[in-house]
Amino acid sequence: MLKLPSAFGNIYLGENFSTFISINNESPFAVQQVGVKIELQTSSQRFVLSDSTTAPHTALETQATYDTTVSHEIKELGVHILVCSVHYNAPDGRKRHFRKFYKFQVSNPLAVKTKLNNMIDGRVFLEAQLQNVSAGPMFLERMKFEPSEHFQFEDLNQCVASKDESREASVFGDSFIHPQDVRQYLYMLSPRSSDNDRISRTTNALGKLDIVWRSYMGDLGRLQTSQLTRKAPMLEDLEVQPFWISEGPVRIMLEQPFKLGIRIKNHSSDNMKLVLSSIKTKMGSVLLSGLGSRQLGEVGPNQSTDTQIEFFPLTPGLQRVGGLRVMDLLSGYTKDIDHICDIFVLSQSE
Repeated sequence: MLKLPSAFGNIYLGENFSTFISINNESPFAVQQVGVKIELQTSSQRFVLSDSTTAPHTALETQATYDTTVSHEIKELGVHILVCSVHYNAPDGRKRHFRKFYKFQVSNPLAVKTKLNNMIDGRVFLEAQLQNVSAGPMFLERMKFEPSEHFQFEDLNQCVASKDESREASVFGDSFIHPQDVRQYLYMLSPRSSDNDRISRTTNALGKLDIVWRSYMGDLGRLQTSQLTRKAPMLEDLEVQPFWISEGPVRIMLEQPFKLGIRIKNHSSDNMKLVLSSIKTKMGSVLLSGLGSRQLGEVGPNQSTDTQIEFFPLTPGLQRVGGLRVMDLLSGYTKDIDHICDIFVLSQSE
């Protein structure tokens, strides 16, 4: 007789499935050459967990037992079937065997959802939502993001350590997640090479999440997501980025000129001879101060040039800065910049 539990309980993806198998000789006579083959069958594969049929047990006396333990890391969802085959020689010398099947369902312990925000400078903010959909609490030993080869990343899920603290603490406080609880993780991805970041800006592969946890009974589980992807943004031939010239906080006062740095990068494969000009009808309440057009010179492929522009704010409050045009004199390519950035203009009384 072959004995196994009538039910295996909750079996989850990423955990180790272990079971104890006991074979009991309930006949009134001993049997010889007892061998056991244990297999695990999924919808796509079949694994041999144990096989003693090639070196069988010499004899199994009446009422004696033959025990074995098997384990296997679960890597597929859905129905699994444990197939147990017992081979032996009866007292009359004839070879006998029987087989039993034990079916169980493998469920997903975690639900992972992602949300992306692509920034103009090539950075990507990745938000990963992790939910415990298992029947019991779990202890997260590791939640690690592994970026693809074109990115480096910063983990934004740690509190900034003070002078009195020796190390940074998690923003979540502890590592326990109860059933149906949700946690939001945030990572900032940056191009690994700032000199030639075209590949990182156009690739759709971001990286993987590697998650290790323990169940409430201490059983270890591990899941690694498939490659997290995105719909890569279109990379235009010219990219325009603003930057502040002076360090520290910037105060912009009403009817007082201020300077803003403009960095223009050539993402094309050709040289460009650039001219920067203003479109006064699109400037709104922040006007250009000074000449309305300037030569920026030649800019090679994957190269950039910086310039400074002086603006004059006419209205207090939150204002849009824009109304510029960049033109390549060699190819005739033109890019209108209706919106560079937003500024907050202080009135004279503030």
